[in-house]
Amino acid sequence: MLCEELPKIMWFENDNDYTECNYLFHYIIIPDVKEKTMTVKIWHGEYCYEKSRDEIVNERVFPLSNEGREEMIAFIRGEDRNYRQ
Repeated sequence: MLCEELPKIMWFENDNDYTECNYLFHYIIIPDVKEKTMTVKIWHGEYCYEKSRDEIVNERVFPLSNEGREEMIAFIRGEDRNYRQ
């Protein structure tokens, strides 16, 4: 299941990105430490984020907090369910 290995909030507080995929469903989490936010970008396809920037199908911003991390997990899993239907 997506997000099972998602790093704890400290990973993002240290300005680290995180990416994961489930077959053709991909996402990246990009923190903005100054703004205290995390942006999730979702795309579908075979290629990495760097080669798929024009193919983002959804994007959402969450607070850089434990609560924001939980909301983000629910969002990612919901988007994956919708994609597979």
